[in-house]
Amino acid sequence: MINVAVVGCGQMASSLARKTAASGRARIAAIVDPDETARSERSAEFGAPAFETIEELLEYPGVDAFLVGSPPLYHHENVVALAPTGKPIYCEKPLCTTAPLCTEMIDVCAQYNTKLFVGQVLRLFPLFWKSKEIIDTGAIGEPRLITVRRSGFGGPFTHGWRTRMGESGGLLLEVNSHELDYMLYIMGEAESVFATGFNLTKHGDFEDALVVQIRFKSGGLGLLHSSISSPVGEFGIHIQCSSGNLIHGGFGGELKYAAFGEKQSTVIKKEDLADRLDPYDIELISFFDWVEHDTPPLFTGETGRANVAVADAAYKSLTTGEWEPVSKFGS
Repeated sequence: MINVAVVGCGQMASSLARKTAASGRARIAAIVDPDETARSERSAEFGAPAFETIEELLEYPGVDAFLVGSPPLYHHENVVALAPTGKPIYCEKPLCTTAPLCTEMIDVCAQYNTKLFVGQVLRLFPLFWKSKEIIDTGAIGEPRLITVRRSGFGGPFTHGWRTRMGESGGLLLEVNSHELDYMLYIMGEAESVFATGFNLTKHGDFEDALVVQIRFKSGGLGLLHSSISSPVGEFGIHIQCSSGNLIHGGFGGELKYAAFGEKQSTVIKKEDLADRLDPYDIELISFFDWVEHDTPPLFTGETGRANVAVADAAYKSLTTGEWEPVSKFGS
C-alpha cells in the first residue's frame, strides 16, 4: 500500500483522496490544510493525522507520496517544499499560475529525482479520448483546425480564491487548463497566441469571457471560446482535418465523424464507451504505476507547463493586442 499525504482539503483534493483510498493500492496517511475545520473533517474521514503546515508534515515519517490539491498559486511553494524528500508528487491542475513558476517546480523536482505528475484528466474522458484515437487512425486525415466552446455562469467563481487572478490563474487556468491541454494533445505544440476578452460580471478581477486563437507549430489553428458569464451554457468540440471532420459534446452526448465524400457519419455515443474506467481512476492508476513500477506516466510536469505557457501568452496578448509567441514563456 502506498501511503499518501494529501495537501489541501478542497473539493477536488478531497474527491481524489477518496478515490485514492478506494483504489486498493493506497491509503491516506496524512492530511495538511491551514483551515482547522477542513483538515479535522478529512482527518476524521480517513483516520489520518492532520497537520497545519508542510513543515509539520515533513517531520512525519509515514508517507510514500504526496497529493497536492491546494489553490493553484500555492502548488509552487508546496511542491518546492516537498521535492527534497525525493518522494513522488501528484499535483492537481493547473500545475501553477505562470510558466516560470512551473519551470521552477520541474527543475527542483529534477534536482532531487522527484517524480512530478499533473492531473490533466480531461483528455481521459470518453469522448475526448475517443476523438484522439480516431484522429490517430488517419481516417479523416491530419488535424488542421480545432474549435472548443465552454461556457457557463457564476458558481464557485463568485467567491473566495477563485475570484482572484493571482491565486487561481484566472479563467484560462482554473477552468481552461483542461481545454488548452486537450487542444495541445490533438494539435501538437503551440507557436503563438492572440486573445481578446471582457470582464462582464465583475465577479473576479479577470476577464470572464474570452476568445483565444492559437497557431500551432504544425501549421494548424485553434480557437477557444470560454466564458463563466453565460447563463445559457454549452460545451462543444469541432476538429477539422485534412480529409474530414469530427465533432463531439465533451462530457456528454455523442461523437460524429466522416471523411470527405462519405454520405453518412459514424456516430459514437458516450454510452458506447461505458466499459472504460473512470477518468480519475485512470490517472491515479498511472501515478501509482509510476510510483511502484516506474511505468511511464500519462502526464508529467512538462505536460502541465505546456498549457500554462499558452495561457501566459494569451494573457500577455490581452494587454499588448498582439500575437504573442508561446516560447517566450517556456512551453
